[in-house]
Amino acid sequence: MLLVIVRLPWVGDLGMHAATVERLRHGLVHPGNPLVDADTPSPYYSPWTVFLGVVARLTGASVWVVLRLGALIGLTLLVTGVWRYARTLSDRRAAPPLALLCALLLWGTQAFSWSGFLGLNSLALTVAYPSVFALGAAFHLWALLTRALRGEPAGPVGWAVLPGLGVLWAVILLSHQFTGVVATLGVLATVVGARAGRRSLLRLGAGAVLGVVVLAVWPYYDFFALLGAGGLDEIHRPLYQHLFVRFCLVLVGVAALAVRARRDRRDPLVVFFLLGAVVFAAGGLTGHYSWGRALPAALIPAQTAAAVEAAGAARGARRNVS
Repeated sequence: MLLVIVRLPWVGDLGMHAATVERLRHGLVHPGNPLVDADTPSPYYSPWTVFLGVVARLTGASVWVVLRLGALIGLTLLVTGVWRYARTLSDRRAAPPLALLCALLLWGTQAFSWSGFLGLNSLALTVAYPSVFALGAAFHLWALLTRALRGEPAGPVGWAVLPGLGVLWAVILLSHQFTGVVATLGVLATVVGARAGRRSLLRLGAGAVLGVVVLAVWPYYDFFALLGAGGLDEIHRPLYQHLFVRFCLVLVGVAALAVRARRDRRDPLVVFFLLGAVVFAAGGLTGHYSWGRALPAALIPAQTAAAVEAAGAARGARRNVS
């Protein structure tokens, strides 16, 4: 992946992200639309791209150097996020590296690439996109939330964690809206699985309110206006095609989820998978094909479950041998 960052292939929306950073370099307050010559708001102006624009402005580095730096930061955030999330689900030392391998490789027999998806092919083509940053932040969000609901850390710091996570949730939604939906489903699954008490729910509510405030006051575009945006369904129709050849290996993870569901019907990975599957299926049944971008909410828990269960089985096998 480091070689991909060095080469930074010009495919897909890379030019639009480069234009966004370049606009912000020349005008942080009124950058104008990055796609057309007009002084209009744009959802491309997210907290992540504003950060990259500030870096470009302060350092004077070319937009391609800044995008490479952003790709390196995003990839680091993603790897550490998957690692930390796996650690909250298993104390097996093999679980985090297996979770990374499953997230990258446990897909299907046909190459598939789309931003917001964790497959190796997708990641190689979109590593400089905001979606990679948002995915990495989402994994950290789930890991931090899981620890917070378990009472880690305790004391005054712990009381500040959940409201702070509301801000992180808003940053993810502003940076890549589709990944924000996946992050939200993961948060709901984590809360259900943790069987949060009244105090935790109150703090979660405070965090959610704070997150909504951040969404409402973001100055570069009206986030809530995007909820009524149309014209996205047809371009997302391919997400519902060739499902078996693209994702057949994920069935291994579905089997692992079945094992976990037998132990605990409110297992967070099981709930996460069900939420993602329901949203994805609803999109296909109603013709809202843009809802297919929620598919990672079903893939990620299945892949993670495969890794966690494999790590547990490997440890049990070693004990039997010894």
